[in-house]
Amino acid sequence: MKFTSNKIINLGSAAFRQWRSTHSHCQYIHGYNLTADITFEANELDERNWVMDFGGLKGLKKTLEHTFDHKLVVAQDDPKLDLIKQLDEAGIAEVVVLPGGVGCERFAEFVLKTADTFVDESTGGRVRVKSVQINEHGSNFATCYRDESNVSISFIETQSSTEPVQLEDVHGPIATSETSTPVADPRAAPIGNTGTKTKGGWFEGTTWG
Repeated sequence: MKFTSNKIINLGSAAFRQWRSTHSHCQYIHGYNLTADITFEANELDERNWVMDFGGLKGLKKTLEHTFDHKLVVAQDDPKLDLIKQLDEAGIAEVVVLPGGVGCERFAEFVLKTADTFVDESTGGRVRVKSVQINEHGSNFATCYRDESNVSISFIETQSSTEPVQLEDVHGPIATSETSTPVADPRAAPIGNTGTKTKGGWFEGTTWG
């Protein structure tokens, strides 16, 4: 038997640009107040008859805010990346660089891996994240679903520190709502933290909160 529960987390106001969208205004820097609708899943409920204790998600919320809230989130393959990083160096913006790309679909993937690792560690593996829906506003959203077929490694580089942080990440493939092809992307962690590769999760050994 499986149970699910949902929590909507406000990621904050994030700016980004989708440089490949040369046919539309999405190629320019723009922003939204993003929210993440996270679906938690478990085969067994806890002693309170809950799938997930939402009161225990403060560390996860902090991690996501460090990645999105009042940040300029940029794709690692953006041809203007070096120019955008200068905004961070000048103290004009806090820049976060994502290897997998930006946009609702990639943000949903990113949040799924972050949340899945967090609940795996905090519940001893009892809870997993089934899906994440990222909402830009009432009309636009995208969903990423869990896929456990294999494992890959990637990195996240974070600006807004003396040295860019590269966080090694172990995680499984994810399928977005627009494609069934697994993709690999980084999972978040609090800015400035480092972690180690271990078995059992997207990225274990992280210090949360």
